[in-house]
Amino acid sequence: MREIVKFAAVVLIVAGTAFGFISLQERNGDGLRPGTAVPDFRLLSPAGGTTDLGSLRGRVVLVNFWATWCPPCVQEMPSLERLYRTLGPEGLVVVGISEDADEKAARDFAQRLGLTFPILSDPGAQTAAAYRATGYPETFVIGRDGTLLRTFVGPAEWDTPEAVGYFRGLLPRRPAATERSTSPAR
Repeated sequence: MREIVKFAAVVLIVAGTAFGFISLQERNGDGLRPGTAVPDFRLLSPAGGTTDLGSLRGRVVLVNFWATWCPPCVQEMPSLERLYRTLGPEGLVVVGISEDADEKAARDFAQRLGLTFPILSDPGAQTAAAYRATGYPETFVIGRDGTLLRTFVGPAEWDTPEAVGYFRGLLPRRPAATERSTSPAR
């Protein structure tokens, strides 16, 4: 029992320090600010291939920095996948950037959870540093023009009605199936 109490105390101290650091960074203006252009990246996928943020210009992109050794990251992944499955067909791009040194761990984790959005590898944390990420998970919402819309520090439930509504409001409106086109058919 004492070991559990000691572990809980250490977790609280670490969390308190991290949140204090985050607050200090935000007050000092060290984080990326909404409306500013986000750094471009080109990262490898542990499954093969690359993703270049610049190629996604014109789309709303959610970039989530995470790691398999981060319990809050692991906890939020299923809801991030549900958000992607709901709004991916409407145009939302979700990209997970793993900070794991072991790419196999990230690949196995994504496969085990059935993640269908791209998981990219940033083992040296250079991309996280360019984004001024303060910890994991940290999520950046990027507008169609390549500027930062919002930052979320810590885990979130991504598939709540409020979250889905927020992201749906950022996506281009598509005509309903019942709406008629004004273009003549050929």
